[in-house]
Amino acid sequence: MEAGEVLDDRYRVKEALDQGGMGTIWTATDLETGQLVAVKVLRLDAYTQGRFTPAERARRRVELLKRFEREGVILEELKHPGIPRLLHRGYLGEEPFLVMEYVEGVSLREFLDMRRPFPFDAAVAVAVQVAEALGHAHANGVVHRDLKPGNVVIAFANGAVKLLDFGIAYLTDPDATRYTALGATPGSAGYMAPEQLRGQQDISASVDLYAFGCVLFELLTGEKPFEDKPDRNRDTQHLEDLPPRLRSINIGIPQELDDLAWDLLAKAPADRPETIDEVLDVLRDFLPKPGDPAPDPELDPDPTARYRLRESPVAGTADTRPTLRATSRRPVRRRGGWLGRNQFAGRIAQARAELLTDGPGDRCTELLDLLPKAVSDWGAREPIVLEGRLVCADAARLDGRTGEAKEQYQHVAENGDPSDPLVLEARLGVAECLMPEGTSPGRSVAGARWCTACLSSPCRIPTG
Repeated sequence: MEAGEVLDDRYRVKEALDQGGMGTIWTATDLETGQLVAVKVLRLDAYTQGRFTPAERARRRVELLKRFEREGVILEELKHPGIPRLLHRGYLGEEPFLVMEYVEGVSLREFLDMRRPFPFDAAVAVAVQVAEALGHAHANGVVHRDLKPGNVVIAFANGAVKLLDFGIAYLTDPDATRYTALGATPGSAGYMAPEQLRGQQDISASVDLYAFGCVLFELLTGEKPFEDKPDRNRDTQHLEDLPPRLRSINIGIPQELDDLAWDLLAKAPADRPETIDEVLDVLRDFLPKPGDPAPDPELDPDPTARYRLRESPVAGTADTRPTLRATSRRPVRRRGGWLGRNQFAGRIAQARAELLTDGPGDRCTELLDLLPKAVSDWGAREPIVLEGRLVCADAARLDGRTGEAKEQYQHVAENGDPSDPLVLEARLGVAECLMPEGTSPGRSVAGARWCTACLSSPCRIPTG
């Protein structure tokens, strides 16, 4: 493809903009409308040159063509304001091309590099728009598989956020053809989920949620969750290491967003939020409201504009969401959409630490509030649920609510494996709740070491 060529008697090629892994992006003029469009042409040399036999080059060429054609089919199906529209598909000789809506703007990668830290309201506005585009793709059976700041563009005209490049998208339809022979694991370093890094072929939309967690982490902190270290490379950290908490980097980040990023970056897909809609349920509460001030210093483009400048709610239907700034702390809202195991395990640890230091308090109350959701999501027999219930029982007993404690202990004793130390401890807890006041040897919190003499935690044999 060269400048000046006319594609299918309609699109006059202007200049090359960018070159990616599979294609080159050009600008062109639509001769019928006069509008500027983007043209993506397949780079047939990308995978067909090198030390391959003629047969291997031919096979790779065919697969590359099929993958490119499928990108066009995918874009025809995806109709969302956060995804550039496909306008036309065609061939220039042997080179296939896609004509798409042109977005004049700046990539999120460039924007983040220019502004660190990124304004909180702008970070949330970008995250919500990316998540909404992902949600549309997932609803249509498409996993993007290459979400990263370089594939997100913010338009100069109105600050709208667009998700680009579905070149390695994965179709969740089990009958869809898989293209896996083109070399390395599809995805971009630093944003691939652990299952992608391991080369797992049967993936789900959860890989996009992990990548979204990486992007959200960078939006809110200005840092990536993992970077190469002299003794530990980035991929190994993505596979094995827990990420930092957002609030360990910026204490002004709300706890709910800290919890959200933590769960999005869970190693196991089952520990991440189930769908992107559940992520949006959390993020939307932090969006700028109509009438909010513009970011200071000014952003160009400004992704908050569409939220700040929209019309205020009609009288009688006021938007009651509280205004938030990165340095303020908003009241905790109980989430009902999903409960991550990482989040629940963290709540157990916090409640246990509280019992050891100050006795039952807010952390124990939060754990008790989360318990019904944990039971609903994972079942009463799940070990992490039994552990949480046991800590709640300890808190109730130490707080003098013996009847409630006895009921919680009985739940653990009845639903756990009889050989599990948690069950043995629960049975002892029931016995202690039945003792006359003042005769209990004094029970400590769950999780302490067991004494082999009395099977209790800690030892329940009175001193002396």
